[in-house]
Amino acid sequence: MLEPVRPLVGPVSIEAVEARPSHDLAPEALLGLVARLRALDPTAVAGAVVSLGSNGLEEVAFLIWLLGARVPVAVTAAMRPPTAIGSDALPNLVDALAVARSPGVREHGVVVVSDGAVLHPAEAMKSHSSRVDSFRASATPVGEIRTGVPRWSRRARTGPLRDAPLPAGLAPVEIVTSYVGADGAAVRSAVERGVSGIVSAGTGAGFPTGGERLALEDAAARGVVVCQAQRTPYGSTAPAGEPLLCARELTPQKARLLLAVALAPGGRPPLGDLQGLLDDASG
Repeated sequence: MLEPVRPLVGPVSIEAVEARPSHDLAPEALLGLVARLRALDPTAVAGAVVSLGSNGLEEVAFLIWLLGARVPVAVTAAMRPPTAIGSDALPNLVDALAVARSPGVREHGVVVVSDGAVLHPAEAMKSHSSRVDSFRASATPVGEIRTGVPRWSRRARTGPLRDAPLPAGLAPVEIVTSYVGADGAAVRSAVERGVSGIVSAGTGAGFPTGGERLALEDAAARGVVVCQAQRTPYGSTAPAGEPLLCARELTPQKARLLLAVALAPGGRPPLGDLQGLLDDASG
């Protein structure tokens, strides 16, 4: 892909990390990717680009941002494959390379690059199944790439666990999506399977049914960390009240990843610390 534009992108070292669809990446592969990025020498590498399938981009980018890397990282994907007419694969890749070696990206750390926009990983999501502006339309850009030059409009905060040790694995955290008539059976099933945490994707601004609320409170009483999120794609989750945590503006998927890292074997922060991490990630 890069051969026709080599004069535009300069020296690039290409490394295959995991050859499988992005939505099928295992937890150990995700942590291995973060470990590889953390191992890069900033005195020898200007920045890194992670190119993957669009289905897993928002979760992979969020995890990299959450844990941080030693060099700037631009995460990108294509909404249309390289062989398709009007593919955005090469433009996104070239833009991501420009962002990754831009001096201005260092204060941002990890960003998402798509359709000429630079986006914050905690805000960007795949908002359409096929449109090339799927990610751009989901969040206010922190910058744009114009004629190959990144121009920044606001600063992207860094991940709240960027200095934390890399966990050996991710804790089992389940997402339970609410719907009219849900009786809490999915919550009870998750508890019986021994999960460490549950993220409830409630209706509207984060409202589970009465049956689900009782099951979530029972799960919390049994030692499971429970976080209330919303299935609505935009806006902020309403405070759920103790003993439930609140995902704020994080999607259920991102709240799940944060808890999966924070509750990893070897550590279990107090609920107040977990809520602080959710608040910091939400901005």
